[in-house]
Amino acid sequence: MGRQREKRLRNLGFTLVELIVVMLVLGILAAVFIPRSNNPAIILSTQAEQFAADMRYVQSLAMSEGWSGVAPTARRYRINFTATGYDLSDVSGVAVASAGGTSGPIAFAGGVNISPFPPPALPNSVVAFDGLGRPYADATATTLLASTATITLTSGGSTRTIQIFPETGMVRVP
Repeated sequence: MGRQREKRLRNLGFTLVELIVVMLVLGILAAVFIPRSNNPAIILSTQAEQFAADMRYVQSLAMSEGWSGVAPTARRYRINFTATGYDLSDVSGVAVASAGGTSGPIAFAGGVNISPFPPPALPNSVVAFDGLGRPYADATATTLLASTATITLTSGGSTRTIQIFPETGMVRVP
């Protein structure tokens, strides 16, 4: 009876050989998949999401300034972009820190750029928002966005788009 119990106990654990084989397989998998985290498509996707998040942040800044009930009395904020980056400011050009605390120009990483530049619906390379969150296509926030604006980010052979809808100002990365 003692030998059967001892045999069962030995079968419950792992042998040293089994542990070494598992560690070897995990090492091979790590060597194959870790370099893929520097994939341009992943970097592009991350940059598109961050750019859209900063647009939403600028919009929320404008909306948080208040609404008088008759007309938007809030300061208007904008996101100014170049082919390779952007910055946040109010409509008078005073720089505003991003949600992450970064103030000043923010460069796209990993060879990401806007193409074509400037985007057709945003010829002034700026999107401004008022106290209602409505998007404007000019730096002084006087010309409402007339149609859906699409900003296309590219890197290598990959593309991601950011859409800004008129009236609501919804910013979406489809």
